[in-house]
Amino acid sequence: MYIVIVGAGKVGYYLVKTLLHTKHRITIIEKSQEYCDRLAADLEVAVIHGDGTDINLLSEAGTQHADVFIAVTGKDQDNLIACQLAKRNFHVKRTIARVNNPKNIVVFEKLGVDIPVSSTSTIAEMIEKEIDFSAVKTLAELKKSDLIISEVRLSKKSHACNRKIADMKLPKGTILMSVIRDNETFVPNGQTVLQENDTVFIICRQSSQKDIIDYFS
Repeated sequence: MYIVIVGAGKVGYYLVKTLLHTKHRITIIEKSQEYCDRLAADLEVAVIHGDGTDINLLSEAGTQHADVFIAVTGKDQDNLIACQLAKRNFHVKRTIARVNNPKNIVVFEKLGVDIPVSSTSTIAEMIEKEIDFSAVKTLAELKKSDLIISEVRLSKKSHACNRKIADMKLPKGTILMSVIRDNETFVPNGQTVLQENDTVFIICRQSSQKDIIDYFS
């Protein structure tokens, strides 16, 4: 996946370090030449010196090709504008913004930022859910419980591929609801063998989702 990040301060720096382990392609935009030099020297990542609210600079960074756009500067106004430009002018599907003042979260949401957050760890968690584990799509959270429904498409590298459901060691409380194979939908049982390109609908606990993602993707 291609990720554009605006802001190379402490949050941006450690976010890049975290995401590099997932082998995504990353470009970072930063106003400070000092921060640009530090990042370029420490990490193998594309760095552009300039203002992340400059539409021409965003185009130079290839924002139109980005799967995710993240703004983590120290100024809420800059983060909001950068995300709005990415969404409206470059049609980026997912925008994430650091919100320094929690009171601004509602404003960010109303103005179109997909995920306004206020800590590096939370941003990294969202990235893991939406990019690194893109084979899994969370469809719904069941009300008054910690259960969620997820849609999973199996790749040939999946641990679940060519295995009976009864032989899988899945987290407690996990239920495989249905399987779509070759445009046909059926309810699986313990003897069902999952195949490459199967789409599986799963109910599991939110705390187990990462394990489910690891197993099926």
